[in-house]
Amino acid sequence: MLKAALLSVGIAIASSWLLPAAAQSSPPSEIPPEAPEVIEQTIPRLEPSVPLPELPAPLPEPSLQTPAPPPAEDALPEGTALPITSVEIVGFTVLQDEIAAALGEFEGVEAVVPFCDSVSDSMSADDSVIEGSDNQQSCGLRATVDPQRMTFATLVELRSAVTQLYIDNGYITSGAFLPNNQDLSDGDAQIQVVEGQLERIDVGGLNRLNDSYVRDRVELATDQPLNRDRLEEALQLLQLDPLLEQVNAELTAGTIPGQNVLRLNVQEAPSLQASVLTDNSQSSSIGSEQLSVSASYANLLGRGDRLTGGYGVTEGLDAYDVSYALPLNARDGTLTLRYGQDDSGIIEDELRDLDIDIRSESETISLGFRQPVVRSPEAEIALGLTFDLRRSQTFLNDEPFSFAVGPEEGESRVAVLRFSQEWVDRNATSVLAARSQFSLGIDAFDATINETGPDGQFLSWQGQFQWVQQLTPSRIVLVSQIGAQLTPDSLLSLERFSVGGVSTVRGYAQNQLVADNGIFGSVEARIPLTADANRLQLAPFFDIGSAWNNGDNPDPDPGAIASLGLGLRWQVTPDLAARLDYGIPLTEVEDRGNSLQENGIHFSIRYQPF
Repeated sequence: MLKAALLSVGIAIASSWLLPAAAQSSPPSEIPPEAPEVIEQTIPRLEPSVPLPELPAPLPEPSLQTPAPPPAEDALPEGTALPITSVEIVGFTVLQDEIAAALGEFEGVEAVVPFCDSVSDSMSADDSVIEGSDNQQSCGLRATVDPQRMTFATLVELRSAVTQLYIDNGYITSGAFLPNNQDLSDGDAQIQVVEGQLERIDVGGLNRLNDSYVRDRVELATDQPLNRDRLEEALQLLQLDPLLEQVNAELTAGTIPGQNVLRLNVQEAPSLQASVLTDNSQSSSIGSEQLSVSASYANLLGRGDRLTGGYGVTEGLDAYDVSYALPLNARDGTLTLRYGQDDSGIIEDELRDLDIDIRSESETISLGFRQPVVRSPEAEIALGLTFDLRRSQTFLNDEPFSFAVGPEEGESRVAVLRFSQEWVDRNATSVLAARSQFSLGIDAFDATINETGPDGQFLSWQGQFQWVQQLTPSRIVLVSQIGAQLTPDSLLSLERFSVGGVSTVRGYAQNQLVADNGIFGSVEARIPLTADANRLQLAPFFDIGSAWNNGDNPDPDPGAIASLGLGLRWQVTPDLAARLDYGIPLTEVEDRGNSLQENGIHFSIRYQPF
């Protein structure tokens, strides 16, 4: 039902793409020459998919209570002499080389070799298998010993050494013992290994979230033999999950020896989250100061899904965005459906004085899947595949009108396949993050196709690299990032790269430079001013960027911009944060306006009530 509903919504929205556009209107007698550039700056850009990382909080220590290893069952008095010539160790599936090396160090042990009597006497170590298989019941390691030196005390030490190896390697519920009533007349003694395994996982404390969401993620770390380190890592990942507030775990003995029960007591995080933001991050031609609200609700279906919505408004802009994310597997592979729409109008006085009304409409439909392939509390590698339908149309006095080469009657449409690769590595003092994305524009869903000039068929690459490093012991944090887009094609406005503004080069207007290709870099030092390093920070910075076009499109003028500046970050309360940046432009640009943003001042205030 859910998939059918999502498909119906997607078809209903996509159908609007097939409607014919209205005819091109006749232009008024006088249009300011900068109008196309102004329009270019108002087209929504693809936001960076990897937000600038912060230093992580210390990783949560998993609350895992574990049982003691299985007790040894020694069958003979310790001082008894043993007329044996070999000791067999059976029942293990891991640590074969380590066990062989440990046994070889004992006095009286002459050689340690793998064996499997039911198959061959000449098996290599790699071929050795374990007792417990249906077809090969007597495989393991055989230690040849000197009967003059082998006592029961030595045999106990051998058994203890095997148990300690398991414990040292995190297999805390595994161990070795000497079976009772062994027949030693043939000169062979046996050490039996019992490897711990999980009998079941009990989950308690959940309200809306399904038990299977937690259980399936923990089960990934419970392969036999049960390993404490893998289990603790899985519990740390659960603790980092934004859906969960607290995770406590207890490992207890099961109904039979070697079996264990994992009891999880989980507290859910609040389902509803919301934030209110005011900043001046929009293009000044539609009103740079904006107010936006966003909210998300988790566990709508109890499967870890999340519904998110946002709305932003400026003097000339109305924008909203709705997305739904659904985890599809225990490794956090997530399907995301998103729809966004922007309606904007130019508010510049020069156009108003000429009684010229210029506005644009943009919308995006996106369906994507992201799958982590390597995931731990310290690192993650993920792959993603997304299909985007994007449309933008410009109007002059309420009639469709093209201000640039490429759009048809003011309308641009693209259908884009995007393949992304992400990598994050973090520790207590640094974070490294990188993202690569290839975008392929295809001739589908009525995409804009032209014989010459920009159209919807293209190939582009976007890359981002970000590094956050704490300079101990000063507590100063160095933040640097690089972003770029490269393409051999001429792109429609929807897919062009922008440089300028708070997220690229501060001190300049948002989208100051817009072109097919671009690159920017930023270095910032965050200097704490209070005992709490995150409460109040001074942030000097240097930003630089460049943009250029392909084909016959003229390059932006200037082609590169740079700035030096100073910022102030203030975490007023855990729910309220503010930031102020002042950038001094190092490259002059024409027609700098009078807004705060165009005079190098960028601000943001964010409040998260819940």
